[in-house]
Amino acid sequence: MSSNKKNHLARESSAYLQQHSGNPVDWYPWGKEAISRAKQEQKPIFLSIGYSACHWCHVMEHESFEDLEIADILKKHFISIKVDREERPDLDHIYMAAVQALTHRGGWPLTVFLTPDLKPFYGGTYFPPNDRMGMPSFKKVLLGIAQAWKTRPEELKSSAEELTEALTQMTALGAANKKDASSPLPQDPKILTAQAAHEIQAKTDQTWGGLGTAPKFFHTMDWRVLLRHWKNTKESQALGSVELTLDQWSRGGIFDHLGGGFHRYSTDRQWLVPHFEKMLYDNALIAQLYLEAFQITGNARYAQVVRETLHYVLHQMTDPLGGFYSTEDADSEGVEGKFYTWTHAEVLELLGEEISKTFCEVYDVTASGNWEHVNILRMPLSLESYSEKIKEDPQWIETNLARGKKILFEARNERVRPLKDEKIILAWNGLMMETLAKAHQILGDEHYLRAAQKCGEFISGFFKQSDGLKLHHSFQSGVPCFNAYLDDYAYLINGLLSLFESDFRSDWLKWAEELAQLVVRDFWDEQQNNLFYTSKNHEELIFRPKEYQDGALPSPTGMMITALVKLGKLSGNTQWLEKAEQLLKSHADFIVKAPLACGQMIIAWELLRNDSKEVVIVPGDSSETNREFLDAIRSRYLPNTVVLLKTDQNRHLTLLKDKELKDSLTTAYVCQNQTCLSPITDLKKLVSALHD
Repeated sequence: MSSNKKNHLARESSAYLQQHSGNPVDWYPWGKEAISRAKQEQKPIFLSIGYSACHWCHVMEHESFEDLEIADILKKHFISIKVDREERPDLDHIYMAAVQALTHRGGWPLTVFLTPDLKPFYGGTYFPPNDRMGMPSFKKVLLGIAQAWKTRPEELKSSAEELTEALTQMTALGAANKKDASSPLPQDPKILTAQAAHEIQAKTDQTWGGLGTAPKFFHTMDWRVLLRHWKNTKESQALGSVELTLDQWSRGGIFDHLGGGFHRYSTDRQWLVPHFEKMLYDNALIAQLYLEAFQITGNARYAQVVRETLHYVLHQMTDPLGGFYSTEDADSEGVEGKFYTWTHAEVLELLGEEISKTFCEVYDVTASGNWEHVNILRMPLSLESYSEKIKEDPQWIETNLARGKKILFEARNERVRPLKDEKIILAWNGLMMETLAKAHQILGDEHYLRAAQKCGEFISGFFKQSDGLKLHHSFQSGVPCFNAYLDDYAYLINGLLSLFESDFRSDWLKWAEELAQLVVRDFWDEQQNNLFYTSKNHEELIFRPKEYQDGALPSPTGMMITALVKLGKLSGNTQWLEKAEQLLKSHADFIVKAPLACGQMIIAWELLRNDSKEVVIVPGDSSETNREFLDAIRSRYLPNTVVLLKTDQNRHLTLLKDKELKDSLTTAYVCQNQTCLSPITDLKKLVSALHD
């Protein structure tokens, strides 16, 4: 049980750290006080990293960190530091790499033991309170390490030195050894895209969609690469694999059929049983993928999934100031998934016999339950297939389902809701800003544009540091915290550029260019022509990490390359295109050898080289025709095209300076490789030019 006395986390703003502030463990936040004490007392550091929506973090807290005996062992032998990975992704990247090197696996809670000078020598993830399933008890681990530190500290320190050196060397992987190394990237990006696509398809579950078997994660970058391969080749199997996957996601328990939005990942092959936490970044990335698939297929269900997902974000995850919260927990009332699951009796009582019969059949609600005696709503069949099966009008079915969903949603809102981490993370807000801007472009809803604009204005008003340019990483309880990391800048720049392509306000483009200049100044590695994850002004850690591989999120380096390409094309400043190509070349060996780890870089390479176009619209007297020209571009899947609308505010831009109206009609200029076609005033000719 928890102590009434608060530990050193009591003053922290992080919801995750606050959750641990009442533990009997003598927790410190990461900082000088804890590190100085470890050095002074020559004790090893016990570092625990997690986040507020992490189910197994909660489990380990209740089992171990609320245990008085374990708390005493930690106090006697260690300096205990608790870190919120969402606040300090730099520490998470460094020490996750250490644990993966030691154990060949990773995850949260992340459990790492460090020397007083912060070098790791032992680690793991979740440890149980008692020996089970081949895992030693946490108490046994603590006592074993305490004894080893007492009897052979030099051996542990030596191991820590070797591991740290190996991790430092690993940061150079993916980069060319010589600054002027020639790129082995194929000049035609389609070759690399095809290589990645064939590997993705080889791993695709052709029954349930997704990659591999359980547990299953979204891997959104892979599916976006596969869509680009379809664009290049019209290979039906590529599009079919994406459609299968998106259909299974939107019908599975991984999707919240009542409230919208996706849970974090599936514990089973069929996308039925998720880990129920909801992450802002997942929903931003997944919505972008559905938008692209909607452009290609015109499948109204994909657009509806986007609308339901963004409705969830805008109504449940949006701060009044305009930013977006980071996560919602998986647990409520101490039970994972309790908020989201139903018994058959509950559904019957709420809906009555007439509606519940159809509803239960469609959403797989049974008396025995489809998971641990309760039901996770999912759709084994599409509505079309179900209507054919029971020979009923699809509209009648849909009307009944809508009534049932509304009743259950209102009843669910009376339940105890999972905790929400109201931390606002810059990188994730950049992603959501980009998604909202693209949703505005493709679905035409001005509400999405206003939300994206409000987010941009919020970041501009609350995240800037004293110099007016450098940014903070997060914002909570009215206070901005920590220096921004590479992903913060890269994701934000992409968001600003997508916002610029929505409302064509030149201040978004100007700010994006200023931030790109900062990144080159503060994050660039002159020795290897690539990017560090932390800025040159960041606190000194055991090494400066680099992040060039995709994970649950696209790689910060890949996103920065994408941003530089877009920036170069929209601004007309070719130095950004040159920087992007430098970065791609510095990672060329790794991209070619491990394309599945580099989906975002492949997307950037496509944008740079694969029939990339810039389209300028000069508005004429007819606002309706102006809109038709824009819609003709935005409704089509043109992933390597950027769009500018000439306005009085942005007419100074290089690409716009010599673009004028022809015969007072809406006029389009389609440009490629700094060369433009003759001006186009006929909509059909514009569509033809876009596909040439």
